[in-house]
Amino acid sequence: MKCKWIWMVAASLACGTANAQTKVVVDPGKRYQQFEGWGTSLCWWAELVGAWSESNYSKLLDVIADPVSGLGYNIFRYNIGGGDRPGHNHLTKGNGGAAVPGYKPTENGDYDWTADPYQRNVLFGLAQRVKDPIFEAFSNSPPWWMTNSGCVAGGVNGADNLKSDYFDDFADYLSEVAKHFKQEWGITFRTIEPFNEPSAGWWNANGEQEGCGFKNKQSEMIVELGRALKKKGLFPETSVSAADESNIGDALNRFNSYSDEARSYMFQINTHSYSGYDSRGSLYNAAFAADKRVWQSESGPLHRSGNLDITLWMADVILHDLRDMHASAWVDWQLSDPGENWRTIAVDHKTQTFSFAPRFYMHAAFSRVIRPGSRFIDSDNSNTLAAIRDDGSLVLVALNTNSRDAKYTFDLSKFDSIGNKVKVNRFTLPAALKADSDIDVSDKSFTVTVATQSIVTMVIENATGGVCVPSEIIPYTKVQDGGWYEKTELKVNPGDSLVIGPHPWDGGRWTWKGPNDFYYLGREVRFKDLQWQSSGIYTGTYINPYGCESSVDIKVIVDDPEHPYVEPENPDSGSVKIAPKVAQRIVGKVFVKKIGGDLLVAAAGNVSGIASQSGNAPLQLTIHDLQGTLLMRRQINGMATIPVEQFSLKPYVVKINSAGKNLYQKIFR
Repeated sequence: MKCKWIWMVAASLACGTANAQTKVVVDPGKRYQQFEGWGTSLCWWAELVGAWSESNYSKLLDVIADPVSGLGYNIFRYNIGGGDRPGHNHLTKGNGGAAVPGYKPTENGDYDWTADPYQRNVLFGLAQRVKDPIFEAFSNSPPWWMTNSGCVAGGVNGADNLKSDYFDDFADYLSEVAKHFKQEWGITFRTIEPFNEPSAGWWNANGEQEGCGFKNKQSEMIVELGRALKKKGLFPETSVSAADESNIGDALNRFNSYSDEARSYMFQINTHSYSGYDSRGSLYNAAFAADKRVWQSESGPLHRSGNLDITLWMADVILHDLRDMHASAWVDWQLSDPGENWRTIAVDHKTQTFSFAPRFYMHAAFSRVIRPGSRFIDSDNSNTLAAIRDDGSLVLVALNTNSRDAKYTFDLSKFDSIGNKVKVNRFTLPAALKADSDIDVSDKSFTVTVATQSIVTMVIENATGGVCVPSEIIPYTKVQDGGWYEKTELKVNPGDSLVIGPHPWDGGRWTWKGPNDFYYLGREVRFKDLQWQSSGIYTGTYINPYGCESSVDIKVIVDDPEHPYVEPENPDSGSVKIAPKVAQRIVGKVFVKKIGGDLLVAAAGNVSGIASQSGNAPLQLTIHDLQGTLLMRRQINGMATIPVEQFSLKPYVVKINSAGKNLYQKIFR
């Protein structure tokens, strides 16, 4: 009898667990990254597919590009090959696709622009099919003649393999290829990545694929490449990305080690998500604080663990790369791989045909509903994703890798308004993606059952509203070696040091503006040997991880009787007015005015003391969203009208600088 009672209790608990509902609160006030899209690298599959007849490879490219019945990919990473030494025939990975030709086969010879025709066939074909494609170029190895080992597969015992005096040559090579693609073939690479898993230590001479150890001097390489791009007129339209480390933790450590100059050429941090998953949030925090976006630029089941079906294992990687690392893009290693667990599409190069692997339907479950331009928002369950699309629809994704069905009740009460129907699609093993019956929304809530080992995607139209809650700022300051005080007004002596170190201290982005065009990106501001010229109001603006802005003014007066401080006429300007007896240098000003859907930008006088041919300063205008995603970059000489109507649905930040000095920053709503 006792055994029967125990069995009944256990059965009751099991049934209760299976039927339990989990409440998921979706908060549109907590906004994260703006999504740029889905993609794949082109090596090595494109080296082989590009040799098919055009009619045959066109069918495959149609599937890759189509957002309705295909994958809807819009991001493509082109591999600039190094090209191995003549007589080396060991690059056999990817059914031979790993032998990517280089554009400069010898040091003293000319560039060979007929090289690598097959990968280009695929690149050009995708450029014709995809709306607003994003192209990145990346290198697995420098040309063989730049390497220490004389081999593009790697160094001896995995050592760093670029010759110490060839950093500028490698930068010239990559930038020259990018220049040729832009000027001759109409392809602009938005970023160039000079590394591939540079710290992994597994790139050895005579290996089966290109690779180059680069544990040391990554900053120097980034700077050389940035300077080369700038010299050739490609920067900032083409910038540098780094470092494509295999481990997310390595990507974080490398970025934290980069010099300020290296970071100035980078608008993007690339990482592979093969391992280091506990560093996802830390990498995002570092990137957000530095005003950089994060790309998951390559992934696959390299370090797969457990017995979960490989397709769902990869779905879990995707969901948490987007949810925890807030990746602005998710890029597959290569969508057609010889390895069954790695491929999205299976290809037969002999018959020039293809078929869909289970991963195709899993990827499509994500990519058909979460489209470029979507803004990820908060959902408080780790197995879910939420995003608002450009068309105003709410997208929800729920993943269930457990052995029982899961039931979720989505609480949408934080929206001002929401549609009354949920469009549902279900991915189930082994390879099915099908529409299901609509679900009714009642009182801004609905319940859905997610079957075991499946993905459910849901789309609800007309999602509006959401309250963004700014963070409270605590204004800590410290003079000399004294203690920390919550002061916003300070009087210091000439020669004193000062630290402004407010809280929140982590998880957001701080920018500072102050007297004499002072600008600083970062939380803690340190001053040494303060003089009267530094007197004034320093405004710190904090954007929290949800995109909500708050600010604090710190008034600093350097007590110098010879140069008494006078209150500024416009305290918000961050400027300082000095007593009349002090001679002042008159400089120009930047005027910005919003007229309808345009910004009118004009420079009057010699701004920052830098004259252009027109007599005005050359200005660099950038527009970011509140999460730091770059929306536009323009160079202005004198006066310009900038169309901004396309940004009017969301707040955006306009920044103008010249010669590294910040001249203007304002949020437009």
